[in-house]
Amino acid sequence: MPARIKLSGDPAYIYAVGRVRARETRLVDERALRDAAEAADYRGAVEVLREFGYDAGSGVAGLRGMLEERDAELRRFLAESLPRDGGLARYLLIAVDYANLKAALVSRLSGHPFDYDAGGTVPVEGFEALAGGGDPAELPEPLDSLAEELLEEYEDERDPFPLQQGVDRALYQRRRELADEIGLPFLTGYLELETDLVNLAALARCLAAPDPGELARRAFIDGGGLDVARLREAARNGDREAAADHLRGGDYAEAALPAVEGAAGGLEALGLRGSRLKLDYLARARLAAFGAEPVIAYYYTRRNELELVRFVLIGKLNDLPAGRLKARLGL
Repeated sequence: MPARIKLSGDPAYIYAVGRVRARETRLVDERALRDAAEAADYRGAVEVLREFGYDAGSGVAGLRGMLEERDAELRRFLAESLPRDGGLARYLLIAVDYANLKAALVSRLSGHPFDYDAGGTVPVEGFEALAGGGDPAELPEPLDSLAEELLEEYEDERDPFPLQQGVDRALYQRRRELADEIGLPFLTGYLELETDLVNLAALARCLAAPDPGELARRAFIDGGGLDVARLREAARNGDREAAADHLRGGDYAEAALPAVEGAAGGLEALGLRGSRLKLDYLARARLAAFGAEPVIAYYYTRRNELELVRFVLIGKLNDLPAGRLKARLGL
């Protein structure tokens, strides 16, 4: 977990921070999540969350539509609020481009169609063309060369998993490069936290696999604060005890140990508690009077909030007990 971070106080973001402060009062807090989990049914949970802007319609379709609207609103907020140099906005949105690239490659190889997210920096038409057999060179750099490289590797191995992992590794490498260019310790620290959580999820998946050795070879991402070589070794050997020993007493023990030790629902709990760890980190930006950090924190807080709200409301749609929902959320 990243240590205490000095905030920048960049005055270029005064306007954006003013808009953030006006919206922070509508962020979902722990009390609201707990109340929604304890609600008698789905409609009761929606009623709890309505004051925070989550007025979902009925059923899965209504929930999905509402979450897509909130996500689109968040991206519009970024576009309207950030300085026009584009550096920070590009950093925050490139994950959408890489997710679209992964979907397009899988679609091209499997013939299965996917919906693409229009909220990135690259028009979805380029990904649709790639999925249909188009030339990767039609995509902008560095996506074009990445797509070409991964398609060539697939021809050699005929395995879609390395292809998908290759997109993930490239995304994190590109984000590290952009974070270094932007030069904000707060942003770099958050990326370190995200990388650690991705690697912990990879560790849990490897340990649960029938052949962890092959999976571990490509499952981990460089960077972060954890010893990736040690995690990879424990994963390769299927050694749950060695992996747990590495984590006990550390910042990630509570979130990751159930998944590493093979507890039922452990991987799902890791994802949800990881979101809580991210929110705790992002809360540091509230100390900043101005600067880029409150904007970054608001964007990622809302993204994590969307995942938590989705989990609670889907749980209520499926009549999951309140105790189970709260346990997975760490409430």
